[in-house]
Amino acid sequence: MIDRKETGYTLVKKYHRHILWLILGLLFGLDILTTSIGQQLGNSEINPFMIPFVTNPGLHGMVKIIAYILLFIVVEGAVLFIDERKPEKTPFWIKLNFQTLYGLIIFTLMYLIWLYFYVVASNIQVIA
Repeated sequence: MIDRKETGYTLVKKYHRHILWLILGLLFGLDILTTSIGQQLGNSEINPFMIPFVTNPGLHGMVKIIAYILLFIVVEGAVLFIDERKPEKTPFWIKLNFQTLYGLIIFTLMYLIWLYFYVVASNIQVIA
């Protein structure tokens, strides 16, 4: 019999999600850097919600850091919720709901990574 703690499902939970967080943090940092460079070259911010913040790189960085921390707290809180419920000891249909929630968490991280990759690529294209 295979111990569930040794399966690949646990490895995805522990390591791949953390790598996604690192990539997202790197993209947030690159967004701040490329937006600041673009501002210095005379370009303007397209996102109407960020216009008041991008003129000061320090303030822009603080807004991004706060957004990253809030996102981290919400997403990791959902992961802790799943871990506390011990879905591997529940019936199949309940376990499927927890796996769907975890899949949505991974999807959200992947979507944000794709979005910020696009934003950074657009900033680099404008700068170049």
